[in-house]
Amino acid sequence: MSAMKGLILFLFLSCTAFGLAQKSITATLKQQDTLAVDRFVAMDNFGAKYVIQNNILIKRKDKKEWQYNNLQLGKITSVDILNPLKITLFYEDFNTVIVLDNTLNEIKRTDFNVIEDFKNLAAATTANDRNLWIFDTNTQQLEIFNYVQQKTPIQNLPIPEKFVTLKSNYNFCRVLTETDIYLYNIYGSLLSKKPLLGVTDFDMTNSEVIFLKDEQLYYTHEDDVYLINLSSDRIAIKQFSLHDDILYIYDGIVLYQFQLKKPTKE
Repeated sequence: MSAMKGLILFLFLSCTAFGLAQKSITATLKQQDTLAVDRFVAMDNFGAKYVIQNNILIKRKDKKEWQYNNLQLGKITSVDILNPLKITLFYEDFNTVIVLDNTLNEIKRTDFNVIEDFKNLAAATTANDRNLWIFDTNTQQLEIFNYVQQKTPIQNLPIPEKFVTLKSNYNFCRVLTETDIYLYNIYGSLLSKKPLLGVTDFDMTNSEVIFLKDEQLYYTHEDDVYLINLSSDRIAIKQFSLHDDILYIYDGIVLYQFQLKKPTKE
């Protein structure tokens, strides 16, 4: 993307979407269910629900339940269920990533403290094949890490801004810093860098991104940004995720499911 288009997007995000928000889309409430857990993770492609309770990862589907418990590794930092057959579980305190199968049994454990090329991770998510997207705070670099070979075939240039979080799918990864959002492909190419201030979290699909700023959610597609109007009373957003046009929001008590009404191009 050109510098001019990046500047235009920045001004739009700062002055319009995150200020007066002239554009908006509606999210219609489809279902709400009481959910007593510490954290809601997401729903997978097979309709299973993933939650964390007492630092235990729990998968629930059709009245069945599976658990993964590894309290000696500290608090679960993140869970990536992009591939429900190879779930990526990250423990930041112990710098360790665990890959689980669909019944939450360990497939592979990588302790980044003891591998030959030491890395200090801030994030780890699922990439393609037997790879992970990882962010190494020692080098401030996003990497593709092969957890079978224990090697880094692809390494990007350092990111100077303070890291906030990253989200990914098999072929693309977005890195959010305090001032910008970066988009990379699986080959290590930086596709775009866009100024973005004050965003604390986001979720993504291939081309769509949902941002959280000041307890408001915004939907973006390409260069357009829309405030998401929830067809419900104001909800305290504790966790959220986007899957198959369904926006899931958890407030710590209730799990809400909203159907997004996508904008149409004029």
